[in-house]
Amino acid sequence: MVLVTGATGFVGSHLLRRMRSAGLPVRAMVRDSEKTQGLRELGVEIVVGDFSDKASLMSAATGVERVVHLVGIIQESPGATFQSVHVEGTKNLVAALKQAGVRHLVYQSALGARAQSPSRYHQTKWEAEELVRNSGIPYTIVRPSLIYGPGDQFTLRLVDMIRRSPVLPIIGSGSSKVQPLYIDDEVSCLIKTISSDAYLNEICEIGGPDQLTYEEVSRAIARALGAQRSVLHMPIFFMKPMVRAMEAMLVKPFLTTDQLIMLQEDNVCSMKDIRDAFEIEPIPFEQGLSRYIGKRMDNLN
Repeated sequence: MVLVTGATGFVGSHLLRRMRSAGLPVRAMVRDSEKTQGLRELGVEIVVGDFSDKASLMSAATGVERVVHLVGIIQESPGATFQSVHVEGTKNLVAALKQAGVRHLVYQSALGARAQSPSRYHQTKWEAEELVRNSGIPYTIVRPSLIYGPGDQFTLRLVDMIRRSPVLPIIGSGSSKVQPLYIDDEVSCLIKTISSDAYLNEICEIGGPDQLTYEEVSRAIARALGAQRSVLHMPIFFMKPMVRAMEAMLVKPFLTTDQLIMLQEDNVCSMKDIRDAFEIEPIPFEQGLSRYIGKRMDNLN
């Protein structure tokens, strides 16, 4: 039995569908019982619980051999901070897994996770990694770059922005690079980690075949939509006070200070892990976009 946390999220929902199509037994831990109908239809075993509830964690972990821990947030909100979700949640999960005798923990971290990162997102991902590495449970840590595909919030927000704006706004110089990884390739990597002991106690950094600037990513999405937009660069010194104002006024601002920090640094890696360790040739970014974004999607011209 494999336990998946974050099962109703972007990566989790894709992973569970692939696991069930392969006939793999899977249990999902979810917070909201109202979101379980689709999982039950897939034949997924459900445990409703919370990372602050030790009893529900034990219920989820009992009888499980491997765990894929996907819970994470990219933006804080009341009651859900990077510290509480990434660090405290992982700490509580690890304690339950040790007690239950789980023999393999796969943790989805993030490319760029490090102790001295200026971003709290990356700092807390690193702290969670440390908990996993020091747990005594054999582990695999997967650090993906930007994951995209049907249902990802990054692409959806850019699509919405392109639809509403007469220009293509680019924050700062737009020259920082990412390595977009299509969701199917991310899921293939995760499936391999739970199907073999070859990845025990390994840290794998994975990304797609293209190292693209944020401006190139934005332009590619606009092309996939059939949208012709002139680029407008928005200086960082102009964006900082605007973002702080949005954070003060809105529960879920379009952009946060932490995200603004991450937009200013590269998020790329070697292709060695995904090609050599996972034996996967990831698809190019524009090819991945064409699988779920079409010119008829928004009628933008």
